[in-house]
Amino acid sequence: MSADEVVVDASLALKWIEREPYSDEASELLEKWQKQRRRLTAPALFAYEATNALAKRVKRGQLSLEIAKERLAFLLENGPALENDVAVNLRALEIMERFSLPSAYDAHYLALAESRQCECWTADERLWNTVRNELPWVRWVGQHAIPLRS
Repeated sequence: MSADEVVVDASLALKWIEREPYSDEASELLEKWQKQRRRLTAPALFAYEATNALAKRVKRGQLSLEIAKERLAFLLENGPALENDVAVNLRALEIMERFSLPSAYDAHYLALAESRQCECWTADERLWNTVRNELPWVRWVGQHAIPLRS
């Protein structure tokens, strides 16, 4: 398991820019990873997921378009490095099928972490509950209350 890199999904990263449950824990994780100089990565679809999540908030009147654009730009400029790998895309299909996931989106994060042999962090508790018994390197932000390995 690589200690130099960590895959983060959009559900976790959005907690860095939006006040939500577990935002404090997500921010603490980010600080820890920055101090450890860990490389944050995500599949290329991260940008689309983050954009869509902020767009939904704009449509619901929770954010102005300008604030959403500022937060998205900040996240994309300061967030994880985005990767696009054909092998990861193919593996995502297999993972989606294996765990009966409703779509391949979450499976891309899992496939990337698997290929990089590193942890994958999510704020999606349902995803974590689905895979945690078979993929112990998948972590949920709610676990941050448990002491993390440095």
